[in-house]
Amino acid sequence: MDVEKPLPHPVLASATSLRLGTLAHLALFFWSLLLAMLVAESRLWLVVSLTILLTGWLHSTSLRRLLQIRWLVLAILLILVNALLLKDANQQWLGVPFSTQGLMSGFYMVERAIIILLATDRLSSSVDISEVAGLLERCGLRGLGFSLGVAVNLLPNLRQSCTNAWHSLRMRGGLRHQRRRALQLLLLTVIANALRRAEEIALAAETRAFTPERSRALPLKIGRYDGWITLAAVMTAIGFLVI
Repeated sequence: MDVEKPLPHPVLASATSLRLGTLAHLALFFWSLLLAMLVAESRLWLVVSLTILLTGWLHSTSLRRLLQIRWLVLAILLILVNALLLKDANQQWLGVPFSTQGLMSGFYMVERAIIILLATDRLSSSVDISEVAGLLERCGLRGLGFSLGVAVNLLPNLRQSCTNAWHSLRMRGGLRHQRRRALQLLLLTVIANALRRAEEIALAAETRAFTPERSRALPLKIGRYDGWITLAAVMTAIGFLVI
């Protein structure tokens, strides 16, 4: 008995067809980094606006992460340090001397940081690390892809190790007395756990007779519009740098 298959929803079908591949995400990542470093300070606001729109289209979660309290506090501190300490004061506000040049320099630094943070978070959330490792293998960097994969895979383990060690130290009252000694022990515990995990991965690879010469580059995911996106990134970057 034949069962009639439901037709795909038009919205879901269009979203799937517009999904970008690894090539497009890498092109947009390097586009953001290049513009953040080389574009004139007076045009940084335009690059920030384009980066925010691009991130909202591809991965809106990155925008919500940028609005976390810690990032806002770091941005404010960066602006205040530049305005109050790094330049000669030429203005006053409520009796506090500050430098307008330092204030603007702090804003420019925050704009560059926003571009880099959004580009990095967008790339890490959209591209599989194994594909980036495969790209490095294709470029002749044998073994670097494996090392990169090991480093990235260690990050969640390192974060969990830090959390467990911190809670264990706090519950045992290790921070009440000799706090410097307690923090030193915490750091040693985290480093030891990270090295032990890395050794386990290396031994597992050696058991499977892995060598850099035998590493295979995984194929890259190529999206439907990767070529057009890459071309647009190159053209807009040239336009920003030339105009």
